[in-house]
Amino acid sequence: MSHQQHVAELYAAHAPAIQRYIQRRVNDHSLAEDLTSDVFVRVLEGMHRYIDRGLPIEAWLYRIAHDRVIDCYRSQRRRPVSPLDGNDIESLAIPHIEYEQESAFAEMLDHLTTEQRAVLMLRYRDKLSFAQIATQLERSEGSVKQLNKRGIRQLKTIYRPVVSA
Repeated sequence: MSHQQHVAELYAAHAPAIQRYIQRRVNDHSLAEDLTSDVFVRVLEGMHRYIDRGLPIEAWLYRIAHDRVIDCYRSQRRRPVSPLDGNDIESLAIPHIEYEQESAFAEMLDHLTTEQRAVLMLRYRDKLSFAQIATQLERSEGSVKQLNKRGIRQLKTIYRPVVSA
């Protein structure tokens, strides 16, 4: 079977799940479709280098999907932000305090390593078990627990609650 046929079978079997995985992270349907396509282009490009390590091939697919989402976040941070006019601000309908808290949290996450951030997001946002995270990131469960522990420790050193008088 050729690499193209194998990737076509993988696409048919796993594309909907990969797209749902990406969709939960980017909250944009068309972007999720684009990133899903990118995942399978990367699979096609890398199929000749794929080494079976006894893990399900889904672990490799999710790893590529995870990397594409991270790349997307990084590229969005580098893009210049255009100013919003009054109509745009009203359409956001996000309370000011929520935005400030979310922005502060995002800044705190920037102080973590990529691996720590990935583990914390998968663990606490996506509610995955350590075993599931280990499979997705192709790491041992013990190393995932250590990344989680160090990430939380790092966040505790950064976080300084503001006490209003």
